[in-house]
Amino acid sequence: MMRPALPSPLPIFDRGLLRAVEKIVPPAEREEWSRTWRAELWHMHHRGRRTQPPGMIADLSIGLTQDALWLRKESWRRALDGTPTLCLATLLGLSLLSLLMALALTGGWSSLSLYLDAQLKRAMLEAPLVVFVMFATASRRPMEERSSSMKLCWIRRQMFFAAEVAMVLLLTFLLSADICHPIHRPWPATADLLQIFFFVVLSLVGLRWAFRDQEERCKQCLCSLAMPARVGRPSHNLLEWNGMELACKQGHGRLSVPEMETSWCQSSRWTNQQPEWRESTSI
Repeated sequence: MMRPALPSPLPIFDRGLLRAVEKIVPPAEREEWSRTWRAELWHMHHRGRRTQPPGMIADLSIGLTQDALWLRKESWRRALDGTPTLCLATLLGLSLLSLLMALALTGGWSSLSLYLDAQLKRAMLEAPLVVFVMFATASRRPMEERSSSMKLCWIRRQMFFAAEVAMVLLLTFLLSADICHPIHRPWPATADLLQIFFFVVLSLVGLRWAFRDQEERCKQCLCSLAMPARVGRPSHNLLEWNGMELACKQGHGRLSVPEMETSWCQSSRWTNQQPEWRESTSI
């Protein structure tokens, strides 16, 4: 015969607060979080005094809510850290912020459209040249294992890289327009030349970062690689492999980056991880 559940020793307000706030906590941590805070609240109400100061109860309620919000934020950070979604969302957010700055500088949408019209036409001509220069001067991309199962991953990588390049070009265009707007009215010709200069320089820097970011991502899930580890000895470059290795946090593979190019190792190399090894590392 099962014993009936004992009534909770906590006041009605505390029980209602716990039920409301625990919905914010991630499900995997909700039970432990609830037990911890129930014990904390019980200790507060049963340590020798019948009533507690209102300020202490309010502080504890605020702390309880902040703790739940931090756990939720931390779960989002772990889920989105290094993902392509976070990368594109960050670039989009910075572009929107630059657009709002341009709107504040020009004073309205009509003035903004007139100001950006000529700059946008020039940028449409400059952007292909900047991209061509970057492709011509960029270092080699990492080697990868060739297999039919990697074709879909290759398409996804190219689509992500194209979106990343487009967002970088948009952001650098808006930044260059914001920088040159204060001198556009008194010296329009000088402002146009400076806008071209800043757009090209910022685009080259941004695209170089995009190339490097693409190389240091997993070739399957497109998440940023982590856990860098030094492998080999610099004094044995001609005898053994020497460089840095980065691994996918999901266990899809690892990227080997040589310290220096040799005749038998001229570029980085991507190695797919075996499914059985991936399952063993995830346990």
